[in-house]
Amino acid sequence: MKKFDFPLWSDTVFVSFISFLFFFCLLRFYLPGLWLTLVLSLVFAAGIGLLFHLFLKGRRSRRFQDGETKKNVQKLAFHLAIDAPETETERLAKSLSVHLGTQVTRTGDRLDTPYGAYYPMFSLSPVSADEIAKVVRSAGKDKTVCAATYTPEAEALADAFGIRLMDAENLYDLFSRTGNLPEQYMLPERKRSIREGIRRRIKRSSYRGYLLAGCLTLLFSLFTFFPVYYIVAGSLMLAAAILVRFFGKA
Repeated sequence: MKKFDFPLWSDTVFVSFISFLFFFCLLRFYLPGLWLTLVLSLVFAAGIGLLFHLFLKGRRSRRFQDGETKKNVQKLAFHLAIDAPETETERLAKSLSVHLGTQVTRTGDRLDTPYGAYYPMFSLSPVSADEIAKVVRSAGKDKTVCAATYTPEAEALADAFGIRLMDAENLYDLFSRTGNLPEQYMLPERKRSIREGIRRRIKRSSYRGYLLAGCLTLLFSLFTFFPVYYIVAGSLMLAAAILVRFFGKA
């Protein structure tokens, strides 16, 4: 079942509502009937809301895909460090065998291929320069170290001796292309409260839009014959801006 995108729909309703107020206040001075003004305002608001929804949906879809990939890379990095080293070394060997189209043999903590040796170093902490130095001292050429992250010193040392580095993103790409991603990641259980669930769906940076809309709506109340509607709507938007600013997600 597809997850309901609350932020997308709430923004769509918000824009449609503001559009309706604008067109209703504008058209009621030029059209003779109240019902005609109401219908046309609803049509314009629905059209603007639809266009805004389609634009924002495409934009958020691209961001969502990038965000999901980043989350999966982080999950894989943690999984590689927590799971048994033999299991993940075997996973790497299978993926390299499929990717390179050749047999991969294991020699101690090293994976040997016709194209060079691969050194898996899966841990929670970044690989240090001392660990890279051990690879430098080992025999052979065309060496590749496989780990989640590296310290700047380790990257500099590896670059100086021509050692290739595969980080968590490279490993995720390799495992996904060869069909060897873990079926279930080893992750710590975390219970989210209702408050945290709400905060995840409200970005703090969006308070500026509520603030601007609230101020403009209150300003409209100075020039209309029905100021109560604008005062109430503007006050609600300002209240939303305050709540999002102080309680929204950074």
